[in-house]
Amino acid sequence: MPDTLARDLMTKRFLRISTAHTLRETMGIILYGEQKKHDAGAIAVIDQEGDFAGIITPQNVVLGLLNDWTPGKDDPQKDAFLKSTETHLSKTIQDILPPKQPSVAPDATLARLIKLAGESEYECIPVIDEGRVEGLVYQTDIFKAAAGVALNPETDGIG
Repeated sequence: MPDTLARDLMTKRFLRISTAHTLRETMGIILYGEQKKHDAGAIAVIDQEGDFAGIITPQNVVLGLLNDWTPGKDDPQKDAFLKSTETHLSKTIQDILPPKQPSVAPDATLARLIKLAGESEYECIPVIDEGRVEGLVYQTDIFKAAAGVALNPETDGIG
């Protein structure tokens, strides 16, 4: 059995946005992606030159909207939330982009992916070739590939 590589596990269908998109636009893209049955749990962010800049998740967007707001006991929740988010909807993805996360080349091995998945709290690992995002390898796909090796008696797994 040949070694499994990142290119074998990556999905090539994923959402992409620019660092210049606002949080308002990003929310629309996430909702549209979900309507079209795209995985919107992790979105590749591309800089102005078209190179990979990072990964953004719906959680990052919500945290960017909340910024320094914390609900009070007696606050009318909806009004306070709307007032807080109103000023943050025009923030760009660049403003809230998490620090660079690990990425791999298309020929990265399953062992490398497993190691990165274990060290990372990100939902996926981007596959980058010459600065461009070629695909995303999701944690669940890494798990399935690892389980396939571990549970296969042909590879001296525990099958």
